[in-house]
Amino acid sequence: MKKIYLSILAITLAFTASAQLTLTKAFNEPVLGNVNTKNGYDSTGILPKSTGAGQNWNFSTLTTNTIVDVSTYTTVASTPSAASFPSATIAEDQGSGNYNYHKSTATQFELVGFSDPSTIASFTNSAIEAIWPMSFGYSNTDAFAGTVTSGTMSGPVNGTIVTSGSGTGTITLPGSITLTNILQLKVSSNSVIYLPTSFGTATIATISTDYQYYSGTQKFPVLDISYQKQTVTTILGPTVTLTADIRINNSVLTTGINELNFDNAYSVYPNPASGIFNIALTNAKAEDVSVEIVNQFGQSVKKENLGNGSNINSSINTAGLTSGVYFVRTTMGNKSSVKKLIIE
Repeated sequence: MKKIYLSILAITLAFTASAQLTLTKAFNEPVLGNVNTKNGYDSTGILPKSTGAGQNWNFSTLTTNTIVDVSTYTTVASTPSAASFPSATIAEDQGSGNYNYHKSTATQFELVGFSDPSTIASFTNSAIEAIWPMSFGYSNTDAFAGTVTSGTMSGPVNGTIVTSGSGTGTITLPGSITLTNILQLKVSSNSVIYLPTSFGTATIATISTDYQYYSGTQKFPVLDISYQKQTVTTILGPTVTLTADIRINNSVLTTGINELNFDNAYSVYPNPASGIFNIALTNAKAEDVSVEIVNQFGQSVKKENLGNGSNINSSINTAGLTSGVYFVRTTMGNKSSVKKLIIE
């Protein structure tokens, strides 16, 4: 019994010392009907890509361009290539006939392939995109493999994806938008496609690195920077294409940080809690307030409405919840904030 108490104490101390953001299945995994709109930006300078705790990423000098990316999460059955992805549970419609196919399980979110009007890539060994929960220090390496069909050509594809919780800190976006308690995810992948042709085998080698910056107020990254190098080799030799894309979440740009986050007027106590804990916040606009408790596996275990009083101080009963780490997501109108809670 002593070892159990010591383990709980160690966990308590670790999480009490850090209020860093954690991504969970309940809050961050895409579900049917979600729409992710991102505006394109350009940069004339070197972009900050520093990793580690306590970073200050300044992207205030980015300039907008005319690109707008919209992803809509829909049913697999509604897509033209549904038959090629029997294990997929949700499809990401990127427009112009481009789709990503994902599989959701109790603990993971996986990429099982993609399609466009001329190509279908179906993975027999999926690429793990997330093992919930994810926070600073998270790391996962996964190999994927499958088949690519383009027209009359078909061949194997294989590769590796590495995802890490690589940094925490503050981010500054154009328009004097500043977000604190940001989690940086670094996603690196490489893949090789082999397509036999009448002139020999063509290979398509792709290396990409994405830096994704998450805020507790948004399901999707507030900023996504993607670097890609693609080398296509045929009998004529290699052709190399380099791209760099910068995208900012449209919700942040249109709403602004002051309308998204109410951390400064929101507290959860006592922490650790036993039996009950309290939620206190200022609700100046008398908006509807609700709370959701999510366990460390991303599963929603309790929900309650807290009313619309101007000053809310409500007690939440933890009966039926086992000891461990939880995440308390409180929603006020269209704003939300997430705090960690230890239940003893």
